[in-house]
Amino acid sequence: MSKLKILSEEDLATISDDFGEILESEVSKSISMKELEDLELDIVLNYENEQLDVDVDVGVLFDELSEITQDQIMQAIDEAYLRFDSYIDENYRV
Repeated sequence: MSKLKILSEEDLATISDDFGEILESEVSKSISMKELEDLELDIVLNYENEQLDVDVDVGVLFDELSEITQDQIMQAIDEAYLRFDSYIDENYRV
């Protein structure tokens, strides 16, 4: 795998925004958005020594009649990370 390029603050802001969009997309593919009352994403990027670590905290408030499971949410997050890895490879590797 090629090396990650040196990231600017602007790159990090773009990466955070794009990962948020990827997460929302994967969640909406996995579960009906009608069953959610609120979806809150907290994305934390840590970039040190040319290493990028990305953590996400997904806050979900379900409709009271929802049958969505935590496993469905976790699967959507896993899929988002896979797409995100490809995104980083395509856009930020040298």
